[in-house]
Amino acid sequence: MKRMMLIGGLMAAIATTACGKSEEQKQAEAAAEQMKKGAEQVAKAAESAAASGQSSSAQMAQGLQQMAQGFQKMAQGAAKPVPFEDLKALLPVVDGWTQSDAKGEEMNMPVAHSQAEARYRKDNSRIELTITDSALNQLLLAPMTMFLVSGYSERSDEGFKRAVKVGGQPGFEEWNKGSRRAEVTAVVGNRFVVSATGRDVDGVEVVRKVVESVDLNKLSGLK
Repeated sequence: MKRMMLIGGLMAAIATTACGKSEEQKQAEAAAEQMKKGAEQVAKAAESAAASGQSSSAQMAQGLQQMAQGFQKMAQGAAKPVPFEDLKALLPVVDGWTQSDAKGEEMNMPVAHSQAEARYRKDNSRIELTITDSALNQLLLAPMTMFLVSGYSERSDEGFKRAVKVGGQPGFEEWNKGSRRAEVTAVVGNRFVVSATGRDVDGVEVVRKVVESVDLNKLSGLK
C-alpha cells in the first residue's frame, strides 16, 4: 500500500510541475494527470482488497492500463532529444583537472533522452559530470523541479542541501563534510540537466566550478 501511495505522490508532483509551460509540457501535464488517476485507482483497489480480504484485480488492471496510456502520451508529447554529439562537445576543459572517459549516448526507451558524461581527476579528488537532454520529459524533470520551485534548504552537522543559482540557472547543491562528497545540479532552459558529483573534494564550490565551466548559454540554445 505504501508503494501505491508513493506512486500517487510522484504522479501528483509531475502534474504540478508541468503547469504553465510550453505546449509539449501541457501535453505532459495531461498525461501525468491520467497517470495520477490510474495510480490512485490502483491504490484504492489495493486498500479495498486488504480490508476485505478479496481480490480487486479488475480494478487494478484498469488503473495500470490508465497509467500505461499516460506514459505513452507523455513519451509522444516530449520533444526529440538533441544528438549526444552536441552535448559531448560541451564537456569542458577545467583548469587543473584531467578529463577522461568522455562519452555520450541516446535512448528512446523507457524515456527518450540523450546525454554526455566525463570524469575529472585532480590528485585524489574525482568529479563525474553529466549533461542530459530531458527532451522536456517531466518524468526526468519533475523530481528535481519540486526542490527548485520550493527553494528547498536543509542543514545539519553533516552538511547541507539547498536550492541555489548555478551559472545563473536554477540549481541544487549538496555537501557532506564527513565523506567529502558534493553534488551540484543545474536545470538549463527547463530542459537540460547538468549535474556533477565530486568525491574526496574540499567543498561544494569545487564541484560547482565544473558545472559552471559548461557553456550553459550555448546549451540552452540547442534544439
